[in-house]
Amino acid sequence: MATIAPDIVQRARTLRIGRDIRVAWLFPSLARAYYWQPVFKEFVARCPCTAVFTSIWPGFVPGYENSFAVHTLPGLRYVDLKKRLPDARRGFNRTPLSILKKLADFGPDVVFAAGFSGWTVCALLFRLVRGSRVIIFWEGCSVHALGSSKVQTVLRRWIAHFADAAVSNADEGTRYLRDVIGMPEDKLLCHPCQVPDVTLLCSGAGGSPPAIKRPVFLYVGGLTWRKGWRYLIEASALLVRQGFQNFSVLFVGAGEQEEMRAAVRDYGLDGFVHQVGSVAYHNLGSYYSNADVFVSPTRQDTWGVAVLEAMAFGKPVLCSKYAGSRQMVAHGENGFIFDPSDTQQLADYMAKFVVDQHLAKRMGARSLEKMAPFTPAHAADALANLALQTR
Repeated sequence: MATIAPDIVQRARTLRIGRDIRVAWLFPSLARAYYWQPVFKEFVARCPCTAVFTSIWPGFVPGYENSFAVHTLPGLRYVDLKKRLPDARRGFNRTPLSILKKLADFGPDVVFAAGFSGWTVCALLFRLVRGSRVIIFWEGCSVHALGSSKVQTVLRRWIAHFADAAVSNADEGTRYLRDVIGMPEDKLLCHPCQVPDVTLLCSGAGGSPPAIKRPVFLYVGGLTWRKGWRYLIEASALLVRQGFQNFSVLFVGAGEQEEMRAAVRDYGLDGFVHQVGSVAYHNLGSYYSNADVFVSPTRQDTWGVAVLEAMAFGKPVLCSKYAGSRQMVAHGENGFIFDPSDTQQLADYMAKFVVDQHLAKRMGARSLEKMAPFTPAHAADALANLALQTR
């Protein structure tokens, strides 16, 4: 699978030629996807005639106001056909057909379309009429994505057949596109595009993390079944039963707060587990900075940008084997990869940081090194070059 790392000459070429093409980005929803805004801003610096089309737009984060054009299309609605597990829906987003008129008005040469939704089908219809190139952005693969139905796989193969290229954050995502969906390898790019910007994460007033015992294990994300927060509660309880008293767990995120409070009481973890609740994206930096270890116990995540955010702050990561972003964690070097359902395994890895107070700094330094090549600017370089090559 191809990778792109442009040198100075190539970057100059991108900046020069990129001014001649029009690029559209199609995302049914950008809710909570604030990490895309630095990438879009950098992309616009390379391809100024760029517009983002979405149905759910949370607004610009401070410092990025009007740094790229956004068109909001009403009419998006999720049609749930079958709900097998909590947070694991089976259905589709009803696509606002106004996207076709919006594309016709904008007239893009290249369209980046997220996933295999109706929006991507609209992009392909526009390609048929106007000859625009279509690039699929495939975030990655979760257990749920790999277990897609035969009908869904056939539809994805049909869509991919007419696309000009595809890009995915993770190796697993590009393997899926090649081996399951059948896209030729020369049409695929593997490059982490959903990457954090430390400056943005620290651009707000900042929070006030409580004065708690170290090491501090940090969880950032929605408190939902899919994210596996209960596994971290159970592992913490195991640590206490084993006699460990000097550690804390900090949960940052919206969701099942009452359920978590009940679990903390049931496991006798008052004084060990602390809930912060929802925090604005640009205020998260203070929590990352003040933590020692980041924990992602997710049951399924196609990517999981919080893992990269923690690494960008120089933190080691305890990462679920079901997170797409686990490829950023070298087991035993900048963290550990674990089975979230094996709470004893997670507790054992947490214990290593409690026993060795210097382990977090050693592994965190390696996280910082691994994140050096993965910035919004580098992601924009890769995406702009792919757009130019596809045109």
